[in-house]
Amino acid sequence: MTTKEQILLLLENHREEFLSGEEIARGLSVSRAGVWKAIKLLQKEGYAIRAVNNKGYILQKSPDVLSAAFIEQELNKSGIFLQVQVKKQVDSTNNVLKQYAADGEKRDMVLLAEQQSAGRGRRGRSFYSPEGTGLYMSLLLHPEAAPEEAAMLTTLTAAAAARACEKVSGEETEIKWVNDVRMRGRKISGILTEGSSSLEEGKLEYVVVGIGINIYEPEGGFPEEVREVAGAVFASHTPRENLRNCLAAEFLKNFMEYYRTFPARDYLEEYRKRSFVIGRRVQILAPNGQSRGTALVLGIDDSCHLKVQYDDGRVEYLSSGEISIRPE
Repeated sequence: MTTKEQILLLLENHREEFLSGEEIARGLSVSRAGVWKAIKLLQKEGYAIRAVNNKGYILQKSPDVLSAAFIEQELNKSGIFLQVQVKKQVDSTNNVLKQYAADGEKRDMVLLAEQQSAGRGRRGRSFYSPEGTGLYMSLLLHPEAAPEEAAMLTTLTAAAAARACEKVSGEETEIKWVNDVRMRGRKISGILTEGSSSLEEGKLEYVVVGIGINIYEPEGGFPEEVREVAGAVFASHTPRENLRNCLAAEFLKNFMEYYRTFPARDYLEEYRKRSFVIGRRVQILAPNGQSRGTALVLGIDDSCHLKVQYDDGRVEYLSSGEISIRPE
């Protein structure tokens, strides 16, 4: 943790009191000049830090800027010790972590980015990832599980994200099979799970789970190609203090709660109860987007297959693909 990050945590944890430069320097074993330099950097990043002679420094307001130190501290309070990295911009957080894994990284970790230039979703789709309005993160994991279990991490992630968004916003969330988390009828999140397995040992070498969550609607709205379906956790454009850090920490707490017992499927009931397609008639879509017919959704089995019944009475378990709730 850098001196700047340590000082920010001290100020965050002492919001109601002034901390002198001398006591900060002594506590962190750095020079007074080092403290002053770090304070100036934090102020430049948007942190409202007031300096008063003979009193010291006090943090009055934090911008909605991602902080690895803040997120790690919140996780540590819950007994979760996970390496957290934050980068200003990447092409894709999944891509970066896959490269880490290829270079031999064996630790479980999470990477967050303020912006992605080439965010990716399922089936080769792009994920719009502008600076400051979303949460873009990926986890590098090394589960003791068979390769076929990797897909269930997507289900786990959707359940964790739905819980986190609901807690932070106070609004209900829903899940559209397979992994679309929705609020107010619009998609707020995308999930992409990728991995590598050993054919010789028959187990996963690593998995990268990526998730993007639209926190605020971008200024000017979403791009035309997703405008009809995309939404955000908060409709207001006004950033809120430390909101993205708090949501990231809440999501990771939920995720790790489920992941600790993986491949047990403790998250499935959370997923099922938020599903809004059970009991509804849907269109089953082929990979090319053409309708394969309409069916009634009967339920979701323990492997997250969608159980549907077609008009002719035939029952099918869908393991992948797309559905539409819009009429033909």
